[in-house]
Amino acid sequence: MNHPHIPTDRIAAAENNELLDIRAIGRAVRRRKWSIFIASAVAILLTAVVYFLTDPRYVATASMVVERQPEEVVPVETDTPVLATDSPTVDTAVQILQSPFIAGRVVDSLKLVDQPEFNPELLEARAQSRVTVAQRNAARERAIRILGGALVVTREGISYAIGVQYASANPQTAAAISNEIINQYLATSIEGEARTTRRSVALLEARLDELRGEVLTAEAEVARYRASQGLFAASNASSITQQELSVLNTQLAEAKALEAAANARLSTARSQTSRGLSGDTLGEALNSEVIAGLRNQRAQLSAQVADVGSRYGPLHPNYIKTRDQLTDIDQQISAEVGRVVASLASEARVAQGRTGSIASSLGGLEGRLATDTTASVRLSELERNAQSARELYQSLLDEYKKAVTRQGTEDSGAKAISRASIPVLPASPSPLLFIAIALVAAGIASALALMAMELFERGLRTSDAVEKKLNVRAIGSIPELGTLTEAQGAQSWPPDFLLEHPHSRFAETFRVLRTSLLFGSGNRGLKILCITSALPDEGKSSAAISLARSAAQAGIATIVVDCDSRSREASVSVGARADFGLSDVLQGKCSPEQAIYYEEKSGVSYLVQKAENRSLPDLMAVDKMDALLAQLRNRFALIILDTAPVLPVAEARGIAALADAVLVLVRWKKTPVKAAEIALRELDAVGAHVVGVALSRVDVVRQSRNGYDDGQDYAQRYQQYYA
Repeated sequence: MNHPHIPTDRIAAAENNELLDIRAIGRAVRRRKWSIFIASAVAILLTAVVYFLTDPRYVATASMVVERQPEEVVPVETDTPVLATDSPTVDTAVQILQSPFIAGRVVDSLKLVDQPEFNPELLEARAQSRVTVAQRNAARERAIRILGGALVVTREGISYAIGVQYASANPQTAAAISNEIINQYLATSIEGEARTTRRSVALLEARLDELRGEVLTAEAEVARYRASQGLFAASNASSITQQELSVLNTQLAEAKALEAAANARLSTARSQTSRGLSGDTLGEALNSEVIAGLRNQRAQLSAQVADVGSRYGPLHPNYIKTRDQLTDIDQQISAEVGRVVASLASEARVAQGRTGSIASSLGGLEGRLATDTTASVRLSELERNAQSARELYQSLLDEYKKAVTRQGTEDSGAKAISRASIPVLPASPSPLLFIAIALVAAGIASALALMAMELFERGLRTSDAVEKKLNVRAIGSIPELGTLTEAQGAQSWPPDFLLEHPHSRFAETFRVLRTSLLFGSGNRGLKILCITSALPDEGKSSAAISLARSAAQAGIATIVVDCDSRSREASVSVGARADFGLSDVLQGKCSPEQAIYYEEKSGVSYLVQKAENRSLPDLMAVDKMDALLAQLRNRFALIILDTAPVLPVAEARGIAALADAVLVLVRWKKTPVKAAEIALRELDAVGAHVVGVALSRVDVVRQSRNGYDDGQDYAQRYQQYYA
């Protein structure tokens, strides 16, 4: 292409930094602030609509704790240790709390089937009086599923506490269900324990009846066998036979001892008698009181006989009497000794007979004991069976008493620690959550709106955008006169305003543009400047006249050639009056001087178009136009060609090819980038030398407010330089 391109390294750097250009994002936000505001407002409004259309959900929470050690109202001694509650037990309780069984009990207890929240279809059917059993069952199952879906049962960390939460559109229902879940769990646990106790009592009663019969049968068998065998027990340690045998053995020993004593006394008496011992000696040996008494009397008489004999002599009557008494005593002692010996012999015989009788009885009992010992083996077996039956019966009887004692004292092993209160504020929709959602949605909507608008934006706004998207140098920006501070309220046409306010910012813009065009790199010697655009209504005629007047003010001989035979905008705008026009000059009907209109107030000359010439096919004759431009080049220092738009009018491209340089105007934010690209490509195709692109009709207020990275951003700083 013949127009100057931007260096590729500068374009690449701009593209690489595009995503990281925070200032560019800020400018885009400022530029699209109203769109962002609308998108945010719509997102917030939609979120608010969803919030108000969402049914409120109230959450009620109740808590219970699983006791680590079950408490017994009536302590019952047992050999089986009571296990403490562990973590799996608590987890099991959580599963039971959220089981369909508990949910079904709650549904039945609170009659949830009849509530619209759980079964609106059933209520409609009931209103029509056509509720069947199947519908009722299906409604109950549906209510159980709905309840289970809104129920949350969680264990509090690693503790033994369990939280029960239920969410409902009705706060009373939420609180009632949360509390009833725990109530039904506790009731179910107690009922289970009660059923277990009743079942145990019933089983023990039946078994006790059986064992009672077995005990009675066993004991009756023992009694019958004992009676048949005569095995009666004298005590717990021995039978009657054993007791009798023990007594006879004792009696036999005693009898033998007595017999031996009697025989000894008899033998002694006989031995002493045979040896002719005196009565004194016999009395002591036989231990007879009679003999002892007679012996004492004899001793006294012996003393008297001796005393009388010594005193009176043997012939004294007292002596004889006393001696006769002594003789009588001796006779009595002898008679008593005989009687005693006979008595001892009789006692010895009796003792011997008794010993023999006892020995005979003992022999009979020993034979009977042998028989009883054989029978007692069977008796012991029967007694053991009876004892086992009694022990088992007693053991079950003890368990039965314990089970009966436990009835009515069953414990659930858990207790409620916090009852659910009726919630006042709904848990969902949460205002804070929806506010956060609204903010996020507003942010996303704003970002999407910004991205969409930036993505589908067709126009160009800054010099950087011109160079980046069109790959051509940006010459400058031409402001929209009405957006300048100094032009507020002005009714002047922009080129006239330039004349009226030569020190204004608007006039300075064209001086900058003229300097860039005439003294820019590669533009030295420029005399013929073509000003064109891609589309109509982009301000090229006004810009061409303003640039010409700015040059004329600098003392540069300038002419504007109106090459747009269709709109004639330049000719009409300055009110040019001429008898001939450009078409007449090209056709040779007149000289160029005859068609030139000189404007006194600006010092600019115009080669105008006549109103009746609506088309100029002769302009396509390059040699004629080139010859005309050669003539004008000798007379004027700057020739500005105001052509038609490039895209709709083909002749504009041919005229542009004849100029030393071409300035393409792109209307700020209006001209599509694609249209500008096509126009540049068409100009390049005919060999036109495009020196750059200028943005036209720029709204400097909006550009500055939106923070575009152009020289206009700093207008407030140098405003004092403009009159």
